[in-house]
Amino acid sequence: MENYQRIIKEIFDSQGKNGCWKMLSESHKYYPNYLHYSPNFKSTLWTLILLADICHDKNDIRVRKPLKTIQDHFYDKNNKIFSLKNGHVPIPCLNGNIIYLESYFHGSISEKSLKAIEFFYKYQRFDDGNYITEKNKYCTNISCYGQHTCYWGIVKLFKGLSFIPKKSRNRSINQLLDKCINFILLHNVCFSSHRKNKIMIKDIDKLTFPNMYKSDFLEILWLFKRENIRSENLNSAIDLLKSKRLSIGNWNLEKIVNNMTTNIGDINQPNQFVTKRAKEVLDFYNL
Repeated sequence: MENYQRIIKEIFDSQGKNGCWKMLSESHKYYPNYLHYSPNFKSTLWTLILLADICHDKNDIRVRKPLKTIQDHFYDKNNKIFSLKNGHVPIPCLNGNIIYLESYFHGSISEKSLKAIEFFYKYQRFDDGNYITEKNKYCTNISCYGQHTCYWGIVKLFKGLSFIPKKSRNRSINQLLDKCINFILLHNVCFSSHRKNKIMIKDIDKLTFPNMYKSDFLEILWLFKRENIRSENLNSAIDLLKSKRLSIGNWNLEKIVNNMTTNIGDINQPNQFVTKRAKEVLDFYNL
């Protein structure tokens, strides 16, 4: 791809000697809990997600140390999940993202990630405007588990679980994955479950790359393609994707994430990464 080598050079030219990116100083108010998480989309966690999203070489040794660093830093031994350790527990999107990175770069799942998956298999809630899921001690975290379960948390769990090789998926992984899929299908990917023609979350309908804390509807469709899921509940989102196709057969980047590289592309211009995903989705669904 035309910008790939420039992106890789820009990212690794910015890598610190310790293997990480954009480290918080010890005097920063968010140190140490948000170390490797802040600043948003430029620190180590987000840069590794960017590398995975652009399909960087899984065997690049420059990725090994920072990946282990964030796994060790975020792991909460008390709850056996990945956490920011500031009382904001649990955070499904953080766990989904780390499981995604480990699965992508290692092609396997560690004991830490397996314990995190078991936690979310047991406690993850799937509430759609009412308390359908049985309440548990984590209901006090209203950011992730309010009256409506945080959609991004479900999507990122879905993403992480989807990258676990099928041969490595146990019963808990498969059942949690099915729950994520069914919750997303309930919302037709990006629409309100109560008002079917209403976009559910601001900007979820804008084509975005890379997909960090939030996703867009294309990434979700792309994940359904990965899982070989076909459903009428995908049709509205697929139609939305088709409606955004340019006459030249490409798709624009509609929203920019301020990450570690300036080479992803310009807003409202045809984008190679968005187009690649869009074509993969429509090819899978024979459209």
